[in-house]
Amino acid sequence: MLPIVALVGPTAVGKSALALKLAGEFDGEIVNADSRQFYRGLDIGTAKPTPEDLDSVPHHLIDCLDPHESMSLAAFVDLANAAIKEVSGRGRLPILVGGTGQYVWALVEAWDVPRVEPDQDLRAELEKIAESEGHQALEVRLRALDPEAADRIDSRNIRRVIRAIEVAKARSSEPPPSEAQKPELDALLIGLTASRAYIYERVDRRIDGMIANGWLSEVKELMANGDFAAGTASSSIGYRELVRHLKGDISLDEAIALTRKSTRRLVRHQYGWFKLSDKRIKWHDVEDKQASDISETVGNWISRGGLLEPNTDTIKT
Repeated sequence: MLPIVALVGPTAVGKSALALKLAGEFDGEIVNADSRQFYRGLDIGTAKPTPEDLDSVPHHLIDCLDPHESMSLAAFVDLANAAIKEVSGRGRLPILVGGTGQYVWALVEAWDVPRVEPDQDLRAELEKIAESEGHQALEVRLRALDPEAADRIDSRNIRRVIRAIEVAKARSSEPPPSEAQKPELDALLIGLTASRAYIYERVDRRIDGMIANGWLSEVKELMANGDFAAGTASSSIGYRELVRHLKGDISLDEAIALTRKSTRRLVRHQYGWFKLSDKRIKWHDVEDKQASDISETVGNWISRGGLLEPNTDTIKT
């Protein structure tokens, strides 16, 4: 089993800064698990690490896709596992960082992720149904095929519902899956949390700072590339609102207000993936705890388990 540290929690709580600190203290490298930081050109609005950060600590799965491309869950798991093995093979500590809960848990829990090829005809049919009958019609179809997926997925996220139907249809013709694969990763899960008021205030300040740092110009440049509008990246929080502003549909103030509202909704959604009651996660309240407490937690964990020696499968004790 490969040892990793996974930093989880809501957006704007300080995961990236902590990851840089721990990487410096424990000879680590960072593996990105933020679904929007995969995309080239989406820098300001995704709070992507700065060029100085990228130079100071090796990062993996940053800027690995063009905006019109997409990252499937299966592809992420494969790429992240490859990066973790590479980092561990050099005797360094992989630090997984991101608030995309599905990606984090799929990797840490070694989910049996379906590798179903896109069915463009089915997608076109379902998109027409959603347009004419609403997202509820797709939810009914998904629930008939996979009730657990229907409970898990927000029915308003049409793209995810369509993909879930696609996967469920493909799996219905397959034999039952074998026993789930055991996790190959020995993960220390550290969660950062704070009061909602504290997080929302940080979210608002971050958004204001992004606007001041040229976020609108970044979106203009992306829109100049015709592929951006057709890709998953264009649906990212803040980008979709600023696109509406640049098209003349809403004012800049309205776009910023909607971005704040969507980001707060994202925070609540992230707490659905990373529950404060989850005993596997060592939670630290950033309003009360000092960073040294987390460093001590990581140091104790390393002293008990150790890091892999380069090019071996033996854990140091």
